[in-house]
Amino acid sequence: MKEVSEAPAKPQQGRWLDEYCHACGHQINTWDKRCSKALAYINPNCESCIAKEYDKTVDELRGFFEGWFGMRPCLGI
Repeated sequence: MKEVSEAPAKPQQGRWLDEYCHACGHQINTWDKRCSKALAYINPNCESCIAKEYDKTVDELRGFFEGWFGMRPCLGI
């Protein structure tokens, strides 16, 4: 009997949304939206504003999301 191997997960492509950060007004992308949802924000914020709120760098915030939620940013972000 032949083993069925799973294909590796295809990385997602990030895209810009027609939505804007509630704090600074910059346009947000799918990664920003995912981060906002994970933290249960009512209004979406950009990654930079979220990092600033938690007194972290963007890289530290991304490390937190990967370690705690298993989330990684989309390609190109």
